[in-house]
Amino acid sequence: MFRIYTVCVNGMGSSLILRMTVEKAVQELGIDAQVKAIDLGQLKGVKPDVCITSPFLAKSIEKREGMTIISTTSFTDVEAMKQKLKQALNL
Repeated sequence: MFRIYTVCVNGMGSSLILRMTVEKAVQELGIDAQVKAIDLGQLKGVKPDVCITSPFLAKSIEKREGMTIISTTSFTDVEAMKQKLKQALNL
């Protein structure tokens, strides 16, 4: 099971919208994944396989071994998210 975290500054706005988009995308792709919306501070204490956020916040995230960072400007486009996830997860 993949751990996919959507991240925004407070973990209550764009990350929730993005989480819903990612959940639809993984379901349509048949990917076994746990998707959570978190704030930037919470990211320091977790080890996701994939972190999805805005390009602005992506610059603030420290890249770690085993973690892929996806930046996106379209938080509601399921098809675009499917393509990004396929690429990130080598599907």
